[in-house]
Amino acid sequence: MSSPLVFITGSTGFIGSQVAPDVLKAGYRVRLSIRDPKQEAALRARYSDFDKKSIEVSLVPDMSKQEYFDTALKDVDHVFHLASPLPAPSGELKKDYIDPAVNGTLAVLRAASAYPQIKKVIVMSSMAGTAPVPKENFLYNDETWNENSREVIPVDTSAIYPDDSIGGAKKYASSKIMAHQATRDFLKNENPHYNLITLHPGFVIGESLIQQTAEQISGGNVLLWMSLMSKQPFLGTAWVHVRDVADAHVKLLQTDLQTGTEIILSRPLIAWEDVVSFVRSKYPDLPVKLEPPIPGKCGMNIEIAEKNLGIQWRSMETIVQDFLDQQLALQAAS
Repeated sequence: MSSPLVFITGSTGFIGSQVAPDVLKAGYRVRLSIRDPKQEAALRARYSDFDKKSIEVSLVPDMSKQEYFDTALKDVDHVFHLASPLPAPSGELKKDYIDPAVNGTLAVLRAASAYPQIKKVIVMSSMAGTAPVPKENFLYNDETWNENSREVIPVDTSAIYPDDSIGGAKKYASSKIMAHQATRDFLKNENPHYNLITLHPGFVIGESLIQQTAEQISGGNVLLWMSLMSKQPFLGTAWVHVRDVADAHVKLLQTDLQTGTEIILSRPLIAWEDVVSFVRSKYPDLPVKLEPPIPGKCGMNIEIAEKNLGIQWRSMETIVQDFLDQQLALQAAS
């Protein structure tokens, strides 16, 4: 009997590129979605150490079109939906961020409903999808945090954000809020046969398997770099190592949880004072400008990840070192 087959969207991204090999190492087969046929060669080269028979590739040129999943989900046992639009910061909020995120998520959820053999669908949302878009960078606090609430978080789809990294991050946060609400509504209204679980990672940081140059830094990594190089931070300290996010996906394949469960993925909150002290000690030549104390923190419940999945968080030191070692090496090579 062949091992279970896991369909993964977003496998060419920062997190997905870590999830796919971990799933393979755990003994599962994978079917990886790509939007362009040219992506297949790079994917297969990245996973050349694995049995070729364990890796399939499925072309899904438009995630928002349910019909593209007719072939992609055939014989699939589990689905990981990680793909999320990350256009240039100059992209339009609704057209380039919100609509693709919402429509793509719903297309996957609806398509999976037509395949009775599918047992689990894991949707990767974000902690940003559970709180209003922060007014100042991404420093959440206890007054705005909303992780356990089922209330609808309002999003101004006509808002204008600057065409820079922070503006792009706020557009991304808006899209995650809307896509997460669509997931909750789908579960409530459609009652799918499969087990639907949502993951909410904090700021995902660590070594990237897809970054090849210093200029390609993105996501939580770029916000952390900007923070260290500025007097004020651009992100909060609810951090999670990218490898811990990958671990959580594998553990969910092996753990039965109630459908509708939402899981926060973040190590216990980190103090900026400790981050700055570690960086200055470990990397004395790095021109760190960030000066604690830094106001603002958020409370969160990480018990499900720790108790139900058995996640043992990688340390702040490991997160920062894996991140900085790669970035400094890429800068030295440029």
